Amino acid sequence: MRNSCIAVIAAAFSLVSCTPDEVTEGNPLTQSNLDASFTSTSVQTVDGSGADVEVVSVTGSTDPNIQYHIWRVSNENGEYGNNNFGTKGGNTMQYTLDESGTYKIEHRVVGRIGGTNSVTEVIVTVALPEPPPVEEGPNLIASPNFETPSDWTVLNITAGAAWTFNEGSATISGTTGHQAIYQAIQVEAGKTYEFDMNVAGPGSANTWFEVYVSPTAPVQNNDYSAGGKRIQLNTWAGCATSAFDGLLSDEQCGEGDVSGNVITFETSQTVYFLIKCGSGDGNINSITVSNVTFHEVL
Repeated sequence: MRNSCIAVIAAAFSLVSCTPDEVTEGNPLTQSNLDASFTSTSVQTVDGSGADVEVVSVTGSTDPNIQYHIWRVSNENGEYGNNNFGTKGGNTMQYTLDESGTYKIEHRVVGRIGGTNSVTEVIVTVALPEPPPVEEGPNLIASPNFETPSDWTVLNITAGAAWTFNEGSATISGTTGHQAIYQAIQVEAGKTYEFDMNVAGPGSANTWFEVYVSPTAPVQNNDYSAGGKRIQLNTWAGCATSAFDGLLSDEQCGEGDVSGNVITFETSQTVYFLIKCGSGDGNINSITVSNVTFHEVL
């Protein structure tokens, strides 16, 4: 009796077994003929701060076979960047672009039973009005091109990086450690100031370059971060990794990590304008600074 039961069970299993059809090409779970095309409209307007921007609205297909859409936009130079994988969402998206340039917008769609079709991309050219020139007071920086090196004080922090004063510039170089230069500036209550400088270099690795403005005096052989970073280069954020030469305000990156190069003071006081650069385990190579400015905005 026991053997006959086993035979019945085996026979039952044999009734539901089957042999799949052979797949010789393609993916049987891929949704084909999905439409990734889209339309875009652009409107120039001003944002909440009064700055000129261009708002670009994009609309893709409403095909019910599409499970979701993936959109991504480049920077003003048409570069997506290494960590820009796009935003998953619906068939519409809106972008606010605040720099003139040539942007790319890419659209992908994924079907309900899988499969991603080929990419569709459009180019959007943005030409925003030039901002009016800013009226400025005199430069409060002594030796903006390091004409008299003694106008600047070197702040030693950790060994391995060092500033040198050149004819018309100052350069920091090294592989590890960090060092700063600074000077004291007198500011007045209720006035707004803007600062900047030209920076140039062949490209760095694992390097930070930061500017601070604070009434807290630097102390030798101590790090400095009073008031927080105002403006920076940062290779982890993607800038200064290859050759560069321009205003720090134009070359900078990681803007969400800094408070900006415009500052207003509640009281008249002495503040310290400090430039700090270093590297933990990489190579500063060299970064050269010139034409340092600190103006009242009139």
